[in-house]
Parts: sequence; C-alpha cells; structure tokens
Amino acid sequence: MSSSVKFYARITILLLCGLCIGTTQGLNCFICGMYNDGVGSITPCLNYTAQMHLNECPTVSSWCIKYVSEGSIVRDCVPECQQKESWSTKTYCCREDGCNSAPGSSSSTSSAIMCALAVFLSLFLQQWSNLRG
Repeated sequence: MSSSVKFYARITILLLCGLCIGTTQGLNCFICGMYNDGVGSITPCLNYTAQMHLNECPTVSSWCIKYVSEGSIVRDCVPECQQKESWSTKTYCCREDGCNSAPGSSSSTSSAIMCALAVFLSLFLQQWSNLRG
C-alpha cells in the first residue's frame, strides 16, 4: 500500500472516530407536561407532535425522563432518575439527546453504526496492507 493511501486511510479513520466521540454539550430532551412526585399530581403533555423541538436541559440535569401514567405522558429533564414500572405507571430514564420521544431510532444507533464502520474500515485496510506486502 502506498504511503499516500495509508495517510488517507488513517485520516478517514480518525474522522470517523471523531464522529463517534461527538461534541461536549448539554443534554437535550423533549419537555412537556409536569409531574410532581411528592404529591403525585400530573399535568400531561397536550398536543404532542413529532415536530416538537428539543430543549437544552439545565447543567444539573443529566437524565431525560418519560413518565407514563394511565395514558398521560410527561417528558422532562431531571437530575436523577430511577426507571420503574408499577400497575399502570412507567418511568423511562435515558441519557441520549431526544431519547424521551416516541419510540424510534435514536442518535445512539447512528453513533454505533459509525463506530462499527470505523472499526471495520480499519481492520480491512490493515488486512489489505498485509496482503499487498
């Protein structure tokens, strides 16, 4: 393998690895409705649509939460979260941007695919280099 091909292969791998790492920024969650755990009151999301925008959470909040109780849903940012399920109530906790939306693909899936591609490309180029001498 020529030195220029090796150089471009390494640059490509570094760029793909950079995409896997991502940038440092605050957590972004969907926020709608309100739940007060102390008194058990819930104000559900109204008119929730897929076009709803993500909101940046305060720095103290490291979790997105989706609280579902008898068909009512609350989405928010919280500093602590404990996933639980009882009777008709479920609490989902996650730490990915937009993970408290409706079911679907999240950014973690894209990141995992990019990382796997980077590893595959690295192994492929290494084997190709060994075969070519």
